[in-house]
Amino acid sequence: MEIDDKIITYEISKHLPKSTPNETEKIEEKQRSDEQKVERKDLPEQDAIVNISQASKEAQQINEIILSEPDVREDKVSALKERIESGRYKVDDEGVADKLVDAFIDELF
Repeated sequence: MEIDDKIITYEISKHLPKSTPNETEKIEEKQRSDEQKVERKDLPEQDAIVNISQASKEAQQINEIILSEPDVREDKVSALKERIESGRYKVDDEGVADKLVDAFIDELF
């Protein structure tokens, strides 16, 4: 999917019929009763207009950058392997315990 810089807006409110609050309540009640009957009619296809914000465009760019990175960072893996094999790798026992307790508490709530 390609996103361009065009900004398109669609105002739904101008296509909706004007109604008073009492009429709106009646319409909602009728819709609820119609839903209970569950008789579906196929609606004609309509074109949809979508407005994609700048934040969405940035999110797509970030996603593309992430996908371009390798799944395994070989430089980090090889550095850790070297530290483990040489005996210089130390596990932070308290840090691990804290993370376990935090995860357990998060699961409770």
